[in-house]
Amino acid sequence: MKLTIDKNELYLDPEIIVKCKEIDDVLQDIISYIGIADKKMIGEVDGELFFIPLNNILYFESVDKVVYIYTDKQVYRSSAKLYVLEEQLADTYFSRVSKTTILNLKKLNSVRSAKNAKLEGLLFNKEKILISRQYVAEIKKRLGV
Repeated sequence: MKLTIDKNELYLDPEIIVKCKEIDDVLQDIISYIGIADKKMIGEVDGELFFIPLNNILYFESVDKVVYIYTDKQVYRSSAKLYVLEEQLADTYFSRVSKTTILNLKKLNSVRSAKNAKLEGLLFNKEKILISRQYVAEIKKRLGV
């Protein structure tokens, strides 16, 4: 892979052009990362709104019809619906892993088999996430397992 950077003060906005014969998994990861690198989600804690970079989010979880955003350091409340977030994050490395959870697959350290054909995911922060059996095939495919 070749990387060329053309820095010039005349350029107003950065532009990324990818030239390739085909898009492989590594290139797809790079494209996905670029696509969300500057995107942020809005989360609320005690009436204060925060702008959370997608890369800092571990997962989204719906509890009693309220969506929460989990990061390493904080849990935020979101006004978004889980199905809307799933649509917004469709071309990223976020994936639905259960009826109530959308997981950032880049924060996944390992997976192992669990009861009833489910998977148990271990995040880098040592938190465990259960992957429902209806999502196991898709998650395995996305992880290349």
